[in-house]
Amino acid sequence: MNRQSIIVARFLLCAAAALGAAAWGGGKPEEKNPVKVVFVSVGMEKNSMWINGAPQESPLQLKFGVNFSVKSPLGFGSRYDDGIQYLEATDSTGRKLAPAEFRMGSMYPRSEGGIVQATVNGVAGELPSPDASWVRLKGVFRVPVSRSVESPVYELPLAEEAEEHVPLPGANDREEAGGGDIVLSESVPTGRLFLKECSTFERNGKKMRKMILGLGVESSFDLDRFEILNEKDEVLETESRGGGSSMNSSYREWTNRLQFEEPENMQKLRFRMIYKVPVEPVSVPVDVKLGMRGEIRDKKK
Repeated sequence: MNRQSIIVARFLLCAAAALGAAAWGGGKPEEKNPVKVVFVSVGMEKNSMWINGAPQESPLQLKFGVNFSVKSPLGFGSRYDDGIQYLEATDSTGRKLAPAEFRMGSMYPRSEGGIVQATVNGVAGELPSPDASWVRLKGVFRVPVSRSVESPVYELPLAEEAEEHVPLPGANDREEAGGGDIVLSESVPTGRLFLKECSTFERNGKKMRKMILGLGVESSFDLDRFEILNEKDEVLETESRGGGSSMNSSYREWTNRLQFEEPENMQKLRFRMIYKVPVEPVSVPVDVKLGMRGEIRDKKK
């Protein structure tokens, strides 16, 4: 039995043992550290790749899946400069392995029930010893944390191609002392709010409004979502029918395809942005052993 077969037998099905292996700052959830870390999967994989026009597989790698969670209004930044982080690795034989690598650059947050979660994948720097039964990871994750903030309420005409340039929320907005129009100083970052495909339709006897609502910026900004409001500033129940974002070196744009029941006598579209403000990264100590629940034997032996 070769080395790779032994390692596959020992680690391929050990995800169940990793479930619930959590690491809190200081080890106790009641402490101030708001971020919880759970290793949700571990196993051996090969990467598929194309070399010189032909499909090939990489050598076996030991990979980890890590889930980060935090309570709203905190969340995770979708862009983070410290993109690659490392944890020390040791196997059960006492052999120190090359550090395990985790890519933190794109966390792709998702929210449900007031909990924001994001998953990150990691890979061991080298395979453990053939007779190892577990791998211990130790170190500190620096997790990019953000806070959700509401923008002021904006208004746009209910017409296709409507748009307006506004100071981005969070910037140092400036107004004329006389209460006139907002002065958009060159030092104040602005965004372009716009509408597309704005129209009405009937559904189950109700008048519905559909549109594409978008934002374009040329500065650092992290939009989470739009909220549609009525005249009383109450949030309308809104269906999101998809959307996306695009980015180049100097410009980023978000679009969201929305549908909602139109309030009576609706004259303008009233809405606000929920956006993310980055705060200091949270340091989360990690010390966890990942292994199997029981021995896996080779039936051929």
